[in-house]
Amino acid sequence: MTTRVLVCCDRVILGEGMRALLERHQLKVQVETTLRGSLSTATETGPDVLIAVAPLVTVDHIDKLTELARLAKTILLTKPENTHRAFEALRVGVRAVLSAETSVEELVHVIKTVTEVNAIIAPEEAQEALTHYWRSKAPKNLRPELTPRETEVLVLLTQGKTNTEMAGALSVSATTVRSHVHRVLRKLGAATRAQAVAIAYESGLLGSCPGYGSPSR
Repeated sequence: MTTRVLVCCDRVILGEGMRALLERHQLKVQVETTLRGSLSTATETGPDVLIAVAPLVTVDHIDKLTELARLAKTILLTKPENTHRAFEALRVGVRAVLSAETSVEELVHVIKTVTEVNAIIAPEEAQEALTHYWRSKAPKNLRPELTPRETEVLVLLTQGKTNTEMAGALSVSATTVRSHVHRVLRKLGAATRAQAVAIAYESGLLGSCPGYGSPSR
């Protein structure tokens, strides 16, 4: 099934350019140039993924990001200097925050990731700043004890890996991976993978995970 993408961008040339590039990757793309139009189209058509492009939508528009995130799996493209505030968008349901300088190939990878698995993806260039921020804001008692293997699984979850990909990376079966994921979610008190990653970020747990790094490409 073709993935349906709605691009919310007030710069017509940029929006149409994104449409042309994304359609080369077998994606069905619509473009809206206003926030009202984006909300209306998302409500009517139910896209799989919604790409909000700054400055039409930024991390300052938390209420609007919340509305958009309720309608579709939302990716925010923002200025590189604003990526350190990604947590604000992730907290309201945005699935990924990327620099506006992200390549088309990376954007397509992220679209595929948020469509196929419940993943949350933070910008690569903001990992250190984000981890410091999340740790400083973390409730001190929210530090569940994970086994080394569960920690590895959590790191792979932050990278948007599927069960099959995690099985390959860990040299175990997909069934074993599902068991590990289930235990990680239970220990974090999360209902979904996306929620587990958000909780791990918020608690600062990822800052102490060996091997924690940027999202895979």
